[in-house]
Amino acid sequence: MGVFTILTRYIVQPLSVVDDELVPKVGMTFTTLEDAGKFYRNYAKAAEWKSKISPTEKTNPTAGLNCPARIYIHTLKDVGAWIISKVVLDHSHPCCPSKVKMLKQHRELSMSIRRTIENNEEAGIRPSKTYQSFVASAGGHRELNFIEKDVRNYITREVRNVSEQEDAKKFGKYFLRMKEKNPNFFFELELEEDQSIKLAFWADARSRAAFEYFGDVISFDNTYNTNRYNLVCGSFVGVNHHGQSTLLGCSLMKNEEIESFKWLFQCWLRCMGGNAPKGFLTDQCASMKRALEACMPTTVHRWCIWHIMKKIPSKLNGYKGHANIEQEMSHVVWNSHSKDSFDRNWNDFLLNFGLADNKWLSDMYEDRHIWVPIYLDHHFWAGMRITQRSESMHSFFNKYITWNSSLIQFAKQYDNCLGSREQAERESDAADFYTVIPCATKFSIEAQFQDAYTHAKFREVQAQFRGKANCITRLKNSALGYSIYEIGEQVSSSIFNKFAVTYDSVAAEVKCQCLLFKSRGILCRHALSVLSFEKVIQVSPRYILERWSKKVKRRHTHIKSSHDEPLMEPRSKRFDQLVLCSQNICEFASESEELTAILHRAYDNVMAEMEALKAKRKGTSSLSHEDANLESVNELQSPPRIRTRGRPKNRLGSKLEKQIANATKKKKTKVLSEIILFDAASAAHSNSSQYQGHVMNYQFRVPAAGDNSLGV
Repeated sequence: MGVFTILTRYIVQPLSVVDDELVPKVGMTFTTLEDAGKFYRNYAKAAEWKSKISPTEKTNPTAGLNCPARIYIHTLKDVGAWIISKVVLDHSHPCCPSKVKMLKQHRELSMSIRRTIENNEEAGIRPSKTYQSFVASAGGHRELNFIEKDVRNYITREVRNVSEQEDAKKFGKYFLRMKEKNPNFFFELELEEDQSIKLAFWADARSRAAFEYFGDVISFDNTYNTNRYNLVCGSFVGVNHHGQSTLLGCSLMKNEEIESFKWLFQCWLRCMGGNAPKGFLTDQCASMKRALEACMPTTVHRWCIWHIMKKIPSKLNGYKGHANIEQEMSHVVWNSHSKDSFDRNWNDFLLNFGLADNKWLSDMYEDRHIWVPIYLDHHFWAGMRITQRSESMHSFFNKYITWNSSLIQFAKQYDNCLGSREQAERESDAADFYTVIPCATKFSIEAQFQDAYTHAKFREVQAQFRGKANCITRLKNSALGYSIYEIGEQVSSSIFNKFAVTYDSVAAEVKCQCLLFKSRGILCRHALSVLSFEKVIQVSPRYILERWSKKVKRRHTHIKSSHDEPLMEPRSKRFDQLVLCSQNICEFASESEELTAILHRAYDNVMAEMEALKAKRKGTSSLSHEDANLESVNELQSPPRIRTRGRPKNRLGSKLEKQIANATKKKKTKVLSEIILFDAASAAHSNSSQYQGHVMNYQFRVPAAGDNSLGV
């Protein structure tokens, strides 16, 4: 079979298809080089001719190389302007007006777009969502002069561009900025010998104040690992008066050894004034258990029961009928209402399924006091039995943090998490203040809780009042005001659970075997049934916990959670301020066509005035100590770099030497300096300069011998 090649020529449409005003011509002048470049790019967009080559004749796509189309511009030093001296409008490649916007040279992100990207990244909004918001706002993809890849590249190169060498420094400077904003911000760092971060802990002022009210029970989880350094994140989480999770400190750990946990827990105790919580809920971890025993000996430690029950299939799936084994074990754990009954039920469970020799079950029984509900529910746990609250915080991070995230990104997202928790509490506080949940019954005790408790906790009380309908109350014994009741609760069509409830009319005290009030601070339906049977009108104040009260004035509500203000360049700050100011004007003008027209005219006039001022000021300017400030100094630019040959002259020459040098220079100097602007398909563009905002140049001190930590 023969081989042949089709030779084609590019047939271009005549130049008249482009508006004559857009065509570059020799002699055109521009105030600045940027104006000249902008003019040529606009021409290139309009003049990208359409190829007449049949698609079937085209082979693999290639970029147009060495295209001769270009303009030559020179600077006129006397007038400070730029003039076109030569124009070449011939192209060596096919062009298509409908596709020219997709060329990299014609895609750009305006300042408005860039600021939106930066703000969305700060808020943890994914790039795809950010781009889709631009598409929706513009009215479609075709209306945008950039693509999603440009958004992602900007985030990668400009927003997230933190080197590993700079990351730790930025992380430390973040702590120092937060400390400057509020002296009650707390942080400590444990460093390796090479000054790399081994352990880190921090808590903002609001979290430290909130500990006073919600630090009685803490959930700590460190099963989350997502950053470029493989540091494990740990979060200290409490429960507020609405039953919501509240953050009480964050940590990053290089390892999970006993000494690391000891350092962390001791650090957290120092942060919270040395006050250990009553209860501490964690995952099943031997190192953590030993560290807690050493650091908080009086604190009741509890393992997350959900993690333990989740292990049952993997631990027992080798046994015949393992599904029945799992179901029976779950029943023993959750439905044993006394320690003695649990021990009996557990032994029966092992015998019935032949599991007496199973080591894992033997170990779990030895540690039953640290995870089985009946051994722990006589302590207050604020409704926490699992570390899900900590894990929900980690799921928040997981939306916005990746395996390649930097330390400073993580810190900022933790700030966002703090802010979201603060806002949730503020909204609930406002709802408690302005609204009332009606009572579901005529029982006066319900009205007591309605008046005192937050909406969330009052709903929990109401659930118990509704559950009272499934309870049958039977008096078993009574003497000298002390009564013993048996409450039968129907939990299904064929199952009744029985609970013993005692009532002391003299002490106005009611106790239930289910321990709901002890563990959650909510009177159970069994106790409410007895109180109703006894015709009690008001419960003792001991059953209305201040912990759930909406009437308590809590100090932490007056403290803002930490939030790091971005270090923006001066132009970005001015842009944000102008946008903020213009919003009210635009909202007012949008009410009618007449008002809109007035604003458009005002915009045109202001734009003309600003352009005139900009052209007038083009050239030299001065900066004196009288009007200098940090912002103006940050905007100073270095003089153009002068490249020399050989050893640079570093001494002042004599008068004669200067005269000789000047005379020689005059002979060689050209009147004009020349710059070439290329066609869009082969143009080479320099990177635009970026302002660097003010950065505080803090330095960590080198720890003394035996002192390898930093903190406040």
